[in-house]
Amino acid sequence: MSKLEATIRLEQRFALLREVIASYRIRLQEMEQEVVQLFSTNQLSAISACMGEKQRIVRLMNRLEQFIHQWENNSDVGIVHETKREPLNT
Repeated sequence: MSKLEATIRLEQRFALLREVIASYRIRLQEMEQEVVQLFSTNQLSAISACMGEKQRIVRLMNRLEQFIHQWENNSDVGIVHETKREPLNT
């Protein structure tokens, strides 16, 4: 695998992580609507569970965003693949 191919694959992984973050953002918007509905029916325990889930998603999103920020522009993240491997003596 060439360095260019490795870079492209790595970029695809960061794009996939961004898609995951975007889906979490959509889920948070849906959860806001759910909380309003739960509030109207006075389901306090369900609201509490929903808020806990929201906090978990926000923490996860923040960690993913930090990971992307830390590693996306780092040019030294690839693995060097040698063209030949020596046979293992087993």
